[in-house]
Amino acid sequence: MKTLNEEIQEIKNMKGSKAVKKEAFIKLGLRKYEIELLLSELPKPVREVHKFTFGVEIECLVAASLMRESAMRNEMPFQYEGYNHVDNNHYYKFVSDSSIRGENPIECVSPVLTGKAGMKSLENCCKALNEAGAQVNISTGLHVHIGAANLSDEAYINVFKNYQKLERVIDTFMARSRRANNSQWCRTLQGRNFMWCTTKSDIFDAMNGDRYFKVNACSYARHKTIEFRQHQGSTDFEKISNWVNFCAKLVAWSKKNVLSSEVTSIDEIPFLTKKEKSFFKSRAEVLA
Repeated sequence: MKTLNEEIQEIKNMKGSKAVKKEAFIKLGLRKYEIELLLSELPKPVREVHKFTFGVEIECLVAASLMRESAMRNEMPFQYEGYNHVDNNHYYKFVSDSSIRGENPIECVSPVLTGKAGMKSLENCCKALNEAGAQVNISTGLHVHIGAANLSDEAYINVFKNYQKLERVIDTFMARSRRANNSQWCRTLQGRNFMWCTTKSDIFDAMNGDRYFKVNACSYARHKTIEFRQHQGSTDFEKISNWVNFCAKLVAWSKKNVLSSEVTSIDEIPFLTKKEKSFFKSRAEVLA
C-alpha cells in the first residue's frame, strides 16, 4: 500500500494540467492550503514555440513601370530577374512565369521570411502590389513555402498524410479552379499511397518526382522547404497571411501527430484556433 507522500509525488509527476492535479489532491483529502502549496511547487508548463521560415510566391498581372514606382514608394526591396529558383534573404524578386495568362504576367517571389517581421514585410509587399494595380485571374496561383530543414523524416511524411486527410475540407475554402483535380498545377493527393514511406525520398517517389501537386515534394531538395501550391492567386494580405499560418501550423502539428481518419469539417481541424476556424468558414461560405 502506498504512503501519502508516495501518492502526492505520483500526482505531481502525472501528466495533465494543474486543474487535473488539483482535483486529484482534493480526492486525496488534502486541505486547501496544502494543495495550494503543492501546486505552487509544480514547474510552469513550457509552451512549445514553433519557429519557422516561410516564403510566398504571388502570381499576378502588373505593369513593370507601375510596380517599380510603387515598390520604391513603399520602400519594398525588389529586383526584376530572369526565371530562376535562387533563394535570397534580402529582396522580393519578380520573375517570368509562362503559366500565367494575360497582360504583364509576373511572379513576385518573397525573400526567406521569419516571424512577425516577415509578416510585416509581406504585408508591405501586398500593399505595394495593390497600389500598382496588380490583378489575379483563374490562371494565377499563390504558393507558400514552409521551412522544413529541421523536420525529421517522420514529421515530413506526416505533413503529406495529414494534408491528404484534410484536402476535401481545404477544398471548401479554395476557389473551384483549385479543388479536386481541376488544376494541372496543383493536382490532388487523393489516391497517393504514403503508408509505405519511411524517408523524405520515399515521398518524392510516391509523388512520381512531380512538383505539380497541392503539396510539392520536390521543393525539399532545392530549398529545404515544403511547398503548398493549392491557394488561388491573391494579393490580399489577410487571405495570404491566414493561409501561411495554416500551412505553418499544419507542419508544426505534424511533428508529433498524424490524423487517423479523414477530416470532414473545418471545426474538426485540430491545430486551428476558434478565430482561425471562423475565418476559413467565412471563406467557404463566400466560395460555396
